[in-house]
Amino acid sequence: MQILAILLDVVLPVFLVAAIGYAWARKDKPFDPHFVSLLVTGVGTPCLVVDSLSGTNLQLGALGTIALASALCHGSAMALGYGLVRATGQSVSTYLPSLTFSNTGNMGLPLTLFAFGPAGFALSIAYFTIASLANFTLGQAIAAKGISPSALLRMPLIWAIALAITLALTGVALPASVARAMHIMGGLTVPLMLLSLGYSLAKLKIQSLGRGVAFSLVRLVGGFCIGWMVATLLGLDGVARGVVVTQSSMPSAVYNYMFAARFGNKAEEVAGLVVLSTLLSLALLPWFLATVM
Repeated sequence: MQILAILLDVVLPVFLVAAIGYAWARKDKPFDPHFVSLLVTGVGTPCLVVDSLSGTNLQLGALGTIALASALCHGSAMALGYGLVRATGQSVSTYLPSLTFSNTGNMGLPLTLFAFGPAGFALSIAYFTIASLANFTLGQAIAAKGISPSALLRMPLIWAIALAITLALTGVALPASVARAMHIMGGLTVPLMLLSLGYSLAKLKIQSLGRGVAFSLVRLVGGFCIGWMVATLLGLDGVARGVVVTQSSMPSAVYNYMFAARFGNKAEEVAGLVVLSTLLSLALLPWFLATVM
């Protein structure tokens, strides 16, 4: 009964909102994924970070521990993914990003909000922040086989993190009008992420079914095991443990497909991995969540 309750109360709402985006795409309704992506990454997510982290009652030490957990999870996933890709003779630039960088934004944020409430959501923002920085720098560099370090300084997310930490350390509050504007724009982010996820899935096609399923299971089950081990290593329990394990268990991020398409790395193969891992997560995530709720 607990598995069914988690499916209905936590996992299914996420997929229902994504399904609206999927149906929108299948009906050929107007939707500009490039605009939505720019809006979410350039405005919505930075506002969400400032609004969530500067306004939380959580100690910076707790957020720092989750950020460390995120870094350890991604490093471990990269090591596992690299070993699998090399052992199977596949392209590192094609498959390693998808095995390393998971959908901690579009799916991870709403799932942790529904499962663990506002406190879990704030911790999840810390995990997602490290994941985003890593995906847009290291992940993009792997796909592109090299990228300028200066790209990091051009990311709005970097400046949002700096602002949020400064506000938290100094106790200074933003002017009420600015804070409310941040809250409004941050509130757009999760729904747009889910709609964009569904829309993107409708446009992607599955290639190499067998390899796609195998690699998807490594991403999901391997991610769960890594999250569990990292949480144990850091002595995390309760909501913090739940956030780390859940975020580490997410399917491959859609951005992996975008980078593959941009840099000519067999985008259709990556698309299949994104779609299959997302579909398989619907069956696996309730079981993963049951271990930490």
